[in-house]
Amino acid sequence: MKGSPYSLWLSAANRAAGFWMGHAANAVRRQQRAALAELGKAAAPKPKAKRRRRTKRRAA
Repeated sequence: MKGSPYSLWLSAANRAAGFWMGHAANAVRRQQRAALAELGKAAAPKPKAKRRRRTKRRAA
């Protein structure tokens, strides 16, 4: 096995840090996406209710 124990320890620590930083970054992206979706829903104009046409009654 090549490398000093300190180098091996640093490599393992860097790998673990990268793993957790990736998960943290994904969590932040998910929160941002959810917040922007909520803002988009609040800012979007609500569709107007469609009026129903009154049907004419036929004379019997």
